[in-house]
Amino acid sequence: MIKPKKSMTSYDVVAVVSEINARIKGSRLYNIYAYENGFLFRFKSVGIDARLIVVPGERLHFTKYDVSEKGMPPPFVMGLRKYLRGAIFDHAEQLGFDRIVRMEFRHRGEVFSAVVELLPRGILALLDAEDTIIQTSSTMKLRDREIRRGSKYVAPPSRSIHPLELEEAILSKILGSSGCDPVRSIVRELGYPGEAVEEALLRIGIEPGSATCEQLIDRTRDIVDTFKQLYRESLEARGYMVLGNEPLTVTPFKPIGLQRGYGFSVREFGNLSEALDEYFIEPLRGEEENKRAALIAAERAKLLTSIEQAKRNLSQLFEKVSVLEKRAQMIAENIQLVYEALECANRVRRQSGWDYIIGNCPGVVDVKPSEGKIVLSIGGELVDIDIRKDPSQLIVDLYKRIGELRAKIERGTKALRELEEKLRNLEKEQEKVKARARARIRRREWYEKYHWLVTSHGYLAIGGRDADQNESIVKRYLTSKRIFMHADIRGAPAVVLFNEGEEPPETDLREAALLTAAYSKAWKTGIGSVDVYWVWGSQVSKSPPPGEYITKGAFMVYGKRNYIRGIELRLAIGIGVENEAPIVIVGPEELVRRRSVVYAVLVPGDEDPSLLAKRIKRLAYSRAAESYAEIISALSVEDIREKIPGRSRLLGLQRGDAVEHPRPIKHIYGEEA
Repeated sequence: MIKPKKSMTSYDVVAVVSEINARIKGSRLYNIYAYENGFLFRFKSVGIDARLIVVPGERLHFTKYDVSEKGMPPPFVMGLRKYLRGAIFDHAEQLGFDRIVRMEFRHRGEVFSAVVELLPRGILALLDAEDTIIQTSSTMKLRDREIRRGSKYVAPPSRSIHPLELEEAILSKILGSSGCDPVRSIVRELGYPGEAVEEALLRIGIEPGSATCEQLIDRTRDIVDTFKQLYRESLEARGYMVLGNEPLTVTPFKPIGLQRGYGFSVREFGNLSEALDEYFIEPLRGEEENKRAALIAAERAKLLTSIEQAKRNLSQLFEKVSVLEKRAQMIAENIQLVYEALECANRVRRQSGWDYIIGNCPGVVDVKPSEGKIVLSIGGELVDIDIRKDPSQLIVDLYKRIGELRAKIERGTKALRELEEKLRNLEKEQEKVKARARARIRRREWYEKYHWLVTSHGYLAIGGRDADQNESIVKRYLTSKRIFMHADIRGAPAVVLFNEGEEPPETDLREAALLTAAYSKAWKTGIGSVDVYWVWGSQVSKSPPPGEYITKGAFMVYGKRNYIRGIELRLAIGIGVENEAPIVIVGPEELVRRRSVVYAVLVPGDEDPSLLAKRIKRLAYSRAAESYAEIISALSVEDIREKIPGRSRLLGLQRGDAVEHPRPIKHIYGEEA
């Protein structure tokens, strides 16, 4: 049975290297940061803003998260910046079939390489053109090599056989050795990850836990072919998360065997980086949120205790003030009686002693010789009177004491207000943490990995984010009963409308058409509108005419095209609320207004998408109704950024009409829609 993944496998490296070369080749390295327990390389070029996270010994992949640098970066990062900041990324390669990636850069006429080892005790090292180590994340002296500045970089001895070089004879020898254990022996001798070995065996119908090496010898050809197939699938750089009771692992090949053999469920991502990002980083953020929630809860308990104690103290002070005020009033109203009692008490005390005061002086019911006081009964209340003081001075002293107590009450009330304000702020922070947790665990629908919207009458429309997704959408989801849409310009998403044979109203067609228009190259050129055509799925084919070739993401369209003229490049991006979690939606302004609590309207412009996404979130937080502010605060800026077609201009941001974002999808679709 597979174990939860702790680091990337050699098959993962195949996929990520393929993804890196396809995504950022020719891009400029904008900057390098210390991040989490690794490093973050940020690349920028026209239309590209990519963040590559590097954690030696663990993982290397693109991430949607950004870094906010605090203080001076560590010396190693400063060293990397010295040589690589502003460099052009040339290419990446995997060394053999090991978990080692070499990334080559060109800068000011020089060639540099960044080597990332994802093996145990992994390193990140910067090399010059002669493979001399300029910078290294850690220094070590091993039996077969030394990692330090100034020495030649030598890769660790390879323990893996490349799948394309694997032969039946090699596998037969492993399976025929004494003490052979099918999975462990293949993992140890070939250097392949356990999840890939189990997947290969399950694909050919062999249960890894019960099979013997003797039984596998007759299937060596099938096993070798499957390992090669897994490698070819990994080159496509897709991502799959294997789920048991919790995420177990991420693979670059579709885990057909693991799903079928063990009953695991599988979640598909647009690429392996997205899957790795969620698998490794989301739990870390979840742990951070849990720790923060625990700290907040503990602090809240302390505050509540302090507030209760402050309220008790104030209650006691008010009670004392009330008693003293009543006493002062009684003395003032019965001043003659007090004078007579005091005169008598002093006279009797001098003549006969304290014991003779009671019964001989009017109103005296008790004496307190040690305190120099007599106790008078005035109006049914017992009042202590100091026989050494004039009654009028008694009243002055009482009001002085009352003033002191009132000053304490004022200070205590102020302190209580401060405690209550701290509690309110803490509870707001607690709500933010809860909102972030809800946002993190919100179930993403399968179509959210594409551009998507739901039209006014409930038709789902999806569009590809790149050529690979265009290819996937048409192959997987376009049927003869569904509509295919494309902007009348090169470089636009292929859009599939799930109308199931119904011909949608014109409003719905125009709404769906905006999906291919807004995310086309027309937005980047800054034109005001573009025409969009639609056809039935039966009119679309991947087969070109004889002698012609169709590139990835392109298709042949036969027959009459139905044109929707003048689709204005004016896109609304709204924030809706779904099960107390934020969701970002796009579409025409009227559609988005009805389904979001706050929305922005964009047209082609000059503002950088990343900066604009941050501004939209900030404005949305400030302008949304108070009840939605904390939910919006939980929204990732990247969730907004990925909806922005390119450099844009913000026309405005205002409140929408929705209380809860509806998903009024006319036809309900599962993963295999």
